[in-house]
Amino acid sequence: MIVARAFIELALLSFRNRIVARVKRMKDPRYAIGALFGLLYFGWIFFRNRAGSARFFAAGAGPAGELRLDAVSAVVLFIMLFAWALPGDSGGLEFSEAEIAFLFPAPLRRRDLLLYKIIRQQPQVLLSVAVFTFFGATRSKGIGLWIAFSVMSVYMMLVALGRARLRLMGVNFLVRLIAVLAIAFGIAAVAFFAIKGTPVDLVHATKVARMTKIDALFHLPAIAAILFLPRIYASAVFPPTLTALATSSLTLLVLGVILFFIADRLNVSFEEGSLVRAQRRHERLQQMRERRGGRYVMFKRARVPFPLAPTGRPETAIVWKNTVATVRTSLAWIVIILIVFAVLVANAMWMHGGGRSAMGMTLLMLVGLFPFMGPNIFTNDLRLDLPRLEVLKSYPLSGEGIVAAEVAAPLVIIAALELTAIGCAWAVLANSDKMAEFVGAEFAIVALLLAVPIVALQLLIRNAVPVIFPAWAARTKEDPRGFALTGQRLLLFFSNLVVLGLALLPAALVFAPSAFVAIKFFKGNAIFMAVMTTPAIAVISGEVWLGVRFLGSRFEALDVSQEFDTIAV
Repeated sequence: MIVARAFIELALLSFRNRIVARVKRMKDPRYAIGALFGLLYFGWIFFRNRAGSARFFAAGAGPAGELRLDAVSAVVLFIMLFAWALPGDSGGLEFSEAEIAFLFPAPLRRRDLLLYKIIRQQPQVLLSVAVFTFFGATRSKGIGLWIAFSVMSVYMMLVALGRARLRLMGVNFLVRLIAVLAIAFGIAAVAFFAIKGTPVDLVHATKVARMTKIDALFHLPAIAAILFLPRIYASAVFPPTLTALATSSLTLLVLGVILFFIADRLNVSFEEGSLVRAQRRHERLQQMRERRGGRYVMFKRARVPFPLAPTGRPETAIVWKNTVATVRTSLAWIVIILIVFAVLVANAMWMHGGGRSAMGMTLLMLVGLFPFMGPNIFTNDLRLDLPRLEVLKSYPLSGEGIVAAEVAAPLVIIAALELTAIGCAWAVLANSDKMAEFVGAEFAIVALLLAVPIVALQLLIRNAVPVIFPAWAARTKEDPRGFALTGQRLLLFFSNLVVLGLALLPAALVFAPSAFVAIKFFKGNAIFMAVMTTPAIAVISGEVWLGVRFLGSRFEALDVSQEFDTIAV
């Protein structure tokens, strides 16, 4: 009891300290604003779907409620069965580095560590129960849901240790997978032959009669025996009566105690596996942070795209550096994108009529989305060099030249892929039956001319964040998570759309009179599209030039010692 009480206090204090630390972090405006937008977003999602969720939870003891119990029982059976087919068989449980350093050397039995693991999961379990309760579950159902989740966590711990014990017995992952699939096939066969002998007419039955007949199939002796234990879980989550809630909850509590002692009796040394699992988790987090920051190297021995001359403009060295970084970090994305284009074009060539037009419209959709997707994939610009801006500022270069050089490498790659997508879309649509008369060579030429300045404008907007708002782009060792991270990403996304819309507004204002002139005086002429779109393209190009000059002046005004203190954290 003393050990259990200490574990409960430790779990509660750890949960409280985590919440307090995140609340104190709200003093920083970037976390506070991000958390506010994140809460608004999740609140909108939850309240929008609350009515439908409440109807699902409110299904009573009628045919709809019984059918819901059947569906949940089938899902629970699937989870319990295929948990044994998971590849992990080291027996390691999820412990943090601090817990490993504090608990493993302590004079504790393995049973105590398993108990701590169960208690440590209770705050997350209670939080999940609170979310389900918010969607319309009653208080009594919340109790059953908490017991069901807790017992399921004990079962998953037993399965993890059981897979490790099977590995020690020589049963590897492939054997376990074959055994699980064989059991699943056997269950399906038993259910099939049980239902086969029961004629059911669902075509001419009413909705209530149809649900009653389907529920009757789940209560056939063979199927009811298979779903006996999963149905106890379902009855605890959605109890039709208080008696059913009490019976299923007590049964699950007894089952949880039995599963806990079985897990302890397996006598699996999970300490070493937990150390390996913690190390792998740390490596995954580091890899995720490097991938987000564009620093994850996929190809360490990739050849440089072009040699760097010993003389020339110094900005070329920055372009060369970013191009090399793009090849080593994002070459796989370039290959995947080109393969997608090739597959779409190849499928379009084998199709006729509507199928070819559909493939062309898919390529057009990619053309419209790629200016937004490309800057997220190829981040080898000022966003990559943010932790090293003090080095860039030490170079005898103008801010305008540094910004232009930083943006040049991803601009060339994204624009090349965008032009490829435009060429593929035009080639497919120009050879389709429905769209050929609407898609001429002049449309493809205009799209090609618009692609480069629009991609450049989008890249400038993305690179304006580390220059104008460096604290929002800086990455510390502890990246924000939860509502703050989601809110920051949403805020940056919508801000990007607003700024892009404002940037395209002058081009739209110029496009209106040029379109009138083209339609009035050049309709049917070969230069019709050129007259209509050249002024808008010129305006966007001018905005790109002004944007480079503005960001260059802002870059020169940056004080690294004052504005980049978060990088040293």
